[in-house]
Amino acid sequence: MVSVGARETCFVRDAPVGNERNRNAPAGNVGARYIAPVFCGGRHICRPYISVMLGVFYLFFIGILPINAQTDLPERLHPRQVFIERDVDSGGRDRVIFVDLLTGEEFSVTVAGERYTVLQNSVMYFDSERSQVMLLLPNGTLRPHPFIQKPESARRIDWIVAADGSRIAWTITEGTPNALVTRTYVANAADTGTINGFSETGHEVFVDAPRDGVRAFPVAFNDNGSRLYMDYQPDAIGDFAPLRQYAGLFALDLTDSASTPVLLPGEPGCFCGAGIGAGRFVRLALRDGLSGFDVRVTDLNAADPALTTRQIAAISLVGFTQNGDVLIAPDGARAVYSLAQIRGFGTAEQSVQMVFILVDLVNGTQRTLTQPSGVLYRPIAWTEDSSAILVTTSTGAAGTGAIGTWKIDVNDGSLRLIASAAYLGTLIPTAAENLTPQ
Repeated sequence: MVSVGARETCFVRDAPVGNERNRNAPAGNVGARYIAPVFCGGRHICRPYISVMLGVFYLFFIGILPINAQTDLPERLHPRQVFIERDVDSGGRDRVIFVDLLTGEEFSVTVAGERYTVLQNSVMYFDSERSQVMLLLPNGTLRPHPFIQKPESARRIDWIVAADGSRIAWTITEGTPNALVTRTYVANAADTGTINGFSETGHEVFVDAPRDGVRAFPVAFNDNGSRLYMDYQPDAIGDFAPLRQYAGLFALDLTDSASTPVLLPGEPGCFCGAGIGAGRFVRLALRDGLSGFDVRVTDLNAADPALTTRQIAAISLVGFTQNGDVLIAPDGARAVYSLAQIRGFGTAEQSVQMVFILVDLVNGTQRTLTQPSGVLYRPIAWTEDSSAILVTTSTGAAGTGAIGTWKIDVNDGSLRLIASAAYLGTLIPTAAENLTPQ
């Protein structure tokens, strides 16, 4: 079931983070130097702190879109930021919110979904009521994904999209718990501007032999999409673990049809956090004596990556035994990960204390970035030339109201709320699509 919300428009005038809001302001000057849309409508929009988001995202679009494109684009090609509010009704459905970056207009749709992924022109998710992979367009249109679907015989389907949107990989796991078989497929980006952003050229690249309680799980592509990184994931555990962790990471060479999995250096490791990005493999490893987590750094672009692995010594925080959600900065100079103390996990008495750890991958050090918090934050993106990190929460500690999107200043560890809905990503139609007559 889907419900569609109302549209509303709001502007900030005179400065990117100004304080005058005019719900009736005309849209004709959008793209001018001192007029910018803010997120508005409903209880999570038009609050003073929302305009801070403009400094994080909106100016980025001003820099990449031609001035004439900002005003002349058809509405369906407008760049839009996407947010989500969880469990908004008695059925546990979510509200997906689209904010037009050229007009400030907001549009929301309520769906029963999970594993939301922002593509070029739509949001891909698994609909738990339909048991289908769906595509949600900014105008509220819903349609099944044309070629990525979960067969009735399958236990689950997972997917990952390349950072530049050029490729998508998905896995279908079938069989019994003690004999799981996972098939992996890859599709290239389309040149025709199809609504899902991918051509129907998916092909099978890997079939994992039957395994007891373990399935293959897609993790990331390398920078040029020629290699797919995957994990031998303990079945179901990843869905319940509070932080993203991996067990045995490996690589597939997509340029060789006869390619076989190659374990990454040091794998399999502990069921701990890891990140792949900017040509680096960053892996957390439990230190002897259970006194913290070392960070192992490997150059994946080297002729022999194993020869480049170096170790950054752990910092000790007593009782902080859960780790994960590793996020590498685009320039490869830093990484951040979550370290937590979780008691009574999954119960009504659950309590959390978590911190972010900042890793200097160049100088080989790590330090505590934030003060302990009773809220479980998840890092989603580096921003502002890697001087800040965007984090989200889907649930807050009792009485904190800490649900939404926050920004952490890497220099001082300060945390600032910038939106009271969780940021998912941004729909950005390609320049080629923008300039193609419709």
